[in-house]
Amino acid sequence: MLFDLIVIGGGAAGFFGAIQAGEMRPGLKILILEKSNKVLAKVRISGGGRCNVTHHCFNPFELAHHYPRGEKSLKNVFKIFHAEHVVKWFASRGVALKHEDDGRMFPLTDSSLTIIECFLSIAQTLRIKIELAKAVTDITPGIDLVSINCVDGTVYKAKKVLIATGGSPHKHFYDLVANLNHNICTPIPSL
Repeated sequence: MLFDLIVIGGGAAGFFGAIQAGEMRPGLKILILEKSNKVLAKVRISGGGRCNVTHHCFNPFELAHHYPRGEKSLKNVFKIFHAEHVVKWFASRGVALKHEDDGRMFPLTDSSLTIIECFLSIAQTLRIKIELAKAVTDITPGIDLVSINCVDGTVYKAKKVLIATGGSPHKHFYDLVANLNHNICTPIPSL
């Protein structure tokens, strides 16, 4: 069970990261591990089931300004990839988005299933493997490979790991990352 990349988290960020890696480096052996029994669960309910994909603000500096606690660090990120890139990314994969008067952007279908099916279809095309009910308990770096241990006793090995588990207001949620000698700031709510 050796993979080039293991993505921990089967949400939108995990799928997007896995897909980006697979498209940038065709042939990578990629695995997504999801702790629950279904992927993309929050995408399904986002925007009341319509999936609020992004915001119709294509100026990276203006977009960053909407994040008071992260504005400074997000400016550089949004220079590289921002809302307009998201719209173009989906359009190039056959999913058109529309914007509403308040700036929220949804698929033309007004259905989160459009986004879910897009992610799942691309993942299948790229042969990204998906394992459900695989809660990760520990990540152990080695010389060349990383070991990923799951609650059920399964151990996976990877050259690289992407942690895309979402956010939580509880600091202990980040223990998996803290155990890798990363500093974790106390989480605070933000939009």
